[in-house]
Amino acid sequence: MMPPIQAIMIGAGQRGGEVYGEYAVRHPEQIRFIAVAEPDVERRQRFAARHKIHAENQFDSWEPLLERPRSGQAAFVCTQDQQHVAPTLAALRAGYDVLLEKPMATTARDCRQLVAVAEETGRQLHICHVLRFTPHFTQMREIIRSGELGEIINISHRENVSWWHMAHSFVRGNWRREEDSAPMILAKCCHDLDILIWMMGQNCTRLSSVGNLKHYRPENAPEGAPQRCLDGCLAAETCPYYAPFIYVDLLPLWRNYADTSKGFPRLVTRAQQRAPGLVKAMAGVAPSLRQISEYRGWPISVLAQDPTPENLMAALREGPYGRCVYHCDNDVVDHQVVNMQFEGGASATLTMHGHSHIEGRSTRIQGSRAELQAIFGYGGAWIEVNQHRSDHSIRYDTSAEETSGHGGGDERLMAEFLNSIQIDGVHFLESASPLSTARQSLESHLMAFAAEEARLDAKVVHLAEYRR
Repeated sequence: MMPPIQAIMIGAGQRGGEVYGEYAVRHPEQIRFIAVAEPDVERRQRFAARHKIHAENQFDSWEPLLERPRSGQAAFVCTQDQQHVAPTLAALRAGYDVLLEKPMATTARDCRQLVAVAEETGRQLHICHVLRFTPHFTQMREIIRSGELGEIINISHRENVSWWHMAHSFVRGNWRREEDSAPMILAKCCHDLDILIWMMGQNCTRLSSVGNLKHYRPENAPEGAPQRCLDGCLAAETCPYYAPFIYVDLLPLWRNYADTSKGFPRLVTRAQQRAPGLVKAMAGVAPSLRQISEYRGWPISVLAQDPTPENLMAALREGPYGRCVYHCDNDVVDHQVVNMQFEGGASATLTMHGHSHIEGRSTRIQGSRAELQAIFGYGGAWIEVNQHRSDHSIRYDTSAEETSGHGGGDERLMAEFLNSIQIDGVHFLESASPLSTARQSLESHLMAFAAEEARLDAKVVHLAEYRR
C-alpha cells in the first residue's frame, strides 16, 4: 500500500487549519502533516496537537522550517495574501511541490516571479482555484464544450457577496484595505476570472471596468453611531450590521443556507433560525445536527479559537469585528463591474458587489442555440438550459454535499493535488483531472490587475501588454 504523502503547513489559519488540515484528518491514508509554521501560538499548538506534530517540528515562522533539509513532498502556503511570495519561493527552491492559496501574489511582478521559479526548479506550483473542481462549474464547462448552447455570444457572471460577508471580510476584516491585502477584484474574483477563461477555453483580449466604495463610509452611519457596536449604539435593533446579530445569533448565515438548500437541510436551517433550542434537543437523537446546533466554523472561527457566546462577545468588545461598519479604516470597493472581450469575439461581464441578500454566484450564458442560467449558493446549486428551437428545458442539480466547502471544490482540489504528486508512479485516484499550472493561473491574476488599472484610470486595457 502506498504511504501517505508527507507535507508541511505554512500558515495554520482558517484555510490551512480548518480546510486542508481537516482533509488530512479525514484521509490519513493520503496525507500526513509533519511540520507547521504559524506565528499565532494558539493556532500553532492546536494544529500540532490535531496532527501529532513533534515540538521540534513546530515553528513560529517559515524561515527555520525551510532552511532545514526537505522533510516531505508537499508544502501548503496558506499565509495572508501579502505574505505568499517569500515562503513559496523558498519552498520551491527547497524541492517541495506547493499548493498556494489564492491570490498567488498581490502584484503582477510577484506573480510572474512565482511562475518563473516554479518552471526553473521543475516543481509543481498550483493555486487554489477551487471553483474548477466543483460539480457545478465542471458541469457548466461540459455543457459549453459539448456545443449544446451553440456559439457562445455573451456571458453575464455575478459574484454576489452577501452584505454580512462583505462587512466581515472586506470592511471589518483582513481584506478591507488594499495596501494590507489586495484589490477586492483580485482577492475575491480571481476565482471568477479563472473559471471564465477555463470554461471558454480562450483568453481575454481587452477589458474595461468601473466601481468604487459607495456605502461603507462614515457619512452613511446612523445618527450618533459609536465606533463599536457594543458601545451603546441606538441603531442596535434595526442595523443589519450589528455585530452580535451577525456573529452570536448567526441568523444571516442560516438564512443563506436555508434560502439556497432544499429538503431536510432547508427545514433544519429554517428551524435553527426560529427555534435553536429545538434543533439542539433534536441533536441529542440525531448527532448529525450538531454541525448546526454546535456550529464552530466560519465566520465565528475567525473571531475566536473557541467560539463560545462568551468568547465571541469578548472578541466583539475588543477586536476588529465589533467595529461599526461605517467607522472602519476600509478602502476597497463595494461594487465593481468588468467588461471583457474574448479571443473568439464573445463578450462577458463580471459584476462583483457586497450588498447581496443571498450569498452566491449566478451565471447567464447566451448561445446561438440555447441559453444557460445557473445559481451556485451556500446550500445548493443548479443549472438550467433552455433550447431556442424546441423550447425544451433541461435542469441539472449540481449541489455538493452540505459539509463540503466551496460547493465540493475544497475536497476535490485536495484529492487532485495529492494525486499529482507521484510516488513510484502510483496515484490516489483512478482518474484525475489535470490541475491548472501556475502559468495558467497567472492569466486570471493579470486580468484582475488590468481591471483595477482600467477602473482607476478610466480606460480600456489590452491584455497583450500584460502578457508581455
